[in-house]
Amino acid sequence: MHCPECEMELRPRARFCHKCGWDSKLAAAGKASSVAASRPAWKRWLMSVTLVISGALVLLLMLVPRSNADTSLTAGQAAPDFDLALLDGGRVQLADLKGKPVVVNFWASWCKPCLTEMPDFQAVYEKYKDQGLEMYGINVGESKVAVANFEERVGTSFPILIDEGDQAQTAYKILPLPATFFIDRSGTIRALYQYQMGRAQIEAEVLRLLGS
Repeated sequence: MHCPECEMELRPRARFCHKCGWDSKLAAAGKASSVAASRPAWKRWLMSVTLVISGALVLLLMLVPRSNADTSLTAGQAAPDFDLALLDGGRVQLADLKGKPVVVNFWASWCKPCLTEMPDFQAVYEKYKDQGLEMYGINVGESKVAVANFEERVGTSFPILIDEGDQAQTAYKILPLPATFFIDRSGTIRALYQYQMGRAQIEAEVLRLLGS
């Protein structure tokens, strides 16, 4: 075998040429890069798009919960009971609210969709609270100081609950945030959403609860 650069005879399976410094592995890598660069532009574009789509699908599978009975609740099931502390003192137990329509929204201050939808929940609460609507925001995994700062910044007036020990989060099988449950007067889940909601959607579900 001879060096392709200087024609010096090389030992069998030698990687380097000690005369000119030629490196067989670098040469092979350069050849592969050259082959890739010589592909038609549409092929390179197609490979890039395929890689992007594959990465997006992997991320989606990581973020979206599986829709089966083991990982999420469904409409028609009894809403799991909880007994949680209020941010401003006192406690709330869901079982004590039977006979009233209840909206429960799980959120966190670092969740941008939670921040975006919070004013819409506040507006619907202000509009229907005198008709008996109960609405609670359940914070997930943050300190009372962080929760109080968020409440003051956003300007909510509906009660905020602290999920100490992730009691409610576990019972309601919360994976992505935000997550909202619409619970009728009998304590049954009538609708649930594990993504950001808009005002019209929130109001429509509240009217269903008030009419039931």
